[in-house]
Amino acid sequence: MPMKKFLSAILSLTLAVSAVCPAFTVKAATYAEQLKNSGFPDSYIESLVKLHAEYPNWEFKPFVTGLSFASAVSGERSSHRKQILEKGYNNKYYCSCSKCKKNGSFVYQYSGCYSASEFAVEYYMDPRNWLDEKHIFQFESNKYNSAHTQSGVEAIIKNTWMKNANITYLDTSGNSVTLKSASGNKIKYSQAVMESAKAHNISAYYIASRIVKEVGSANPTASGTAGNKSPFLGMYNYYSIGATSGGMSGLEWASGFLLASSDTKLYSSYNSNTKKAGGTVTSIKSGQRMSFIANCGDYYKVKLYSDSGSYSTNGAVGYVPVSKLRTTYFTYSRPWTNPYKTIYGGAWYISDKYLAYQYTTYLEKFNVNKSSGTLYDHEYMQNVDAPSTESVSKYNAYKNAGQLKNSKTFYIPVFYNMPSDTSTAVATTSSKVSGLKVSGTSVNSITLKWNKVSGATKYRIKVKNLTKGNTFSKTVTTHSAKLRGLTKGHLYQIRVRAYTGGSWGKYSAAVKARCKPSKAKVKSVSAAGRGKIKTVWKKTKGAAGYQIVYAHDSAFKDVAARKLVKKTAFTGKGFTKGHTYYVKVRAYIKFRGKKYYGKFSKVKAVTVK
Repeated sequence: MPMKKFLSAILSLTLAVSAVCPAFTVKAATYAEQLKNSGFPDSYIESLVKLHAEYPNWEFKPFVTGLSFASAVSGERSSHRKQILEKGYNNKYYCSCSKCKKNGSFVYQYSGCYSASEFAVEYYMDPRNWLDEKHIFQFESNKYNSAHTQSGVEAIIKNTWMKNANITYLDTSGNSVTLKSASGNKIKYSQAVMESAKAHNISAYYIASRIVKEVGSANPTASGTAGNKSPFLGMYNYYSIGATSGGMSGLEWASGFLLASSDTKLYSSYNSNTKKAGGTVTSIKSGQRMSFIANCGDYYKVKLYSDSGSYSTNGAVGYVPVSKLRTTYFTYSRPWTNPYKTIYGGAWYISDKYLAYQYTTYLEKFNVNKSSGTLYDHEYMQNVDAPSTESVSKYNAYKNAGQLKNSKTFYIPVFYNMPSDTSTAVATTSSKVSGLKVSGTSVNSITLKWNKVSGATKYRIKVKNLTKGNTFSKTVTTHSAKLRGLTKGHLYQIRVRAYTGGSWGKYSAAVKARCKPSKAKVKSVSAAGRGKIKTVWKKTKGAAGYQIVYAHDSAFKDVAARKLVKKTAFTGKGFTKGHTYYVKVRAYIKFRGKKYYGKFSKVKAVTVK
């Protein structure tokens, strides 16, 4: 090629490249400038530009709080009981002030939960720690999104008992019922979520994520899902609303705090023909608490119980005139006497109470919206990790439904005087499961528990039968499980790993356990005549026999006798009168010629006649 033409070609190529490259540079710089001009600080920009490059239809809006970051953290920690984390995190994530740590041990604020440290609150409150594709959904609006689908809801609830399931529940009379629509069609849990979301202008994916966070176990055994917790039989609370002191207080909230508004009568029967109550009449005082059972014309069928807190019942069931009852709290579809009512009514409650000012999951936990009038208060949850874990659930729903790249709007809080360094340390020592241990065995089951892993949405249990050689796996959403259908006498090796951030972590250290009898339970120990001790215990499933041990001291260092028996009662002889003896029992099985013992019962003491 002649030199002139060659130089001309090079010049043309150079001009073409220079014409293209600046366009890309300007575009990237322009978006970063747009973010800065909209109110985002420099420390937000890099992460948001990266997200925009992957998801150009996502819109990021600064939620300018007008608060310094330090004052917001201090305001949130004004009550340490309001900022908690479950057991299983690195110790620096727990508060060690004199009220939260005593005698070298952290104090439980609620069952299995300690107060979060200032470091932990800073970590979870700093929005810059969560500007990735999975955790940014805590800043998405929780208002209704017509793009949400029932299959997306199913993706969120897939590790729970609700997966692709029709709503079946226990009613207030203890009967199993399958819910049907007016046209006679069965109703799925995911359908109930979708209908509730549309009715109350709230995100279906948010509702599903909230339910999974609160009660989303593999089986409906929690207080809010079981329907069998007396005196609130047939009551449900999938959102744990009002559960200030545990599941029972949540059920009382769901039942509508029904009580007698004045002195009145409880009737033992009701005639549906005359629509009158009669039978035995019992006087009840104003303020008597009761749980709703059924609506019978001008009467409610109810069950009485004691004051809030103990929830003990005297067993009285009957009919009380509605005019004599306080029904002020029969709001948001309460009483929640079936799963549909709690899903629907809970969505209504959250929409009514939170969507105006706390319209993201972040704001529901950390209320830094001055306009709400309840700054640092009126917060839906107490766990500081709730927004980040629920965010992953929403991300997975969008991903499984193929909707990640659709238009979405995120309202990301901005504080002034934010720290120059963000805390990017993992909240737990690692994503590897720790603390795995066997908490119980029976002849065909093994019960396990382990420390919770922050951000984990599920756990996989790998089980190897060391006796037979075969393996199997089981996936759960809680940090405990019961393996059923195992073989008597067989030895098993078990490991667990957690699913966090879209991937599985490493398996835990293994534990071994043998299927053997569960812990024996002694019913009675008594002196039975001259020098005799009679012991009676409950039958243990699958046991071949029992060992009964007598001792002179409660530590069983000085054993007086051991006996093997087949029955569930035994009278020992030859004991010294006037002396006190200590007794315990354990069951055993026989496998391949060997005896394998379960745990000993509680020790009982008896003085010989």
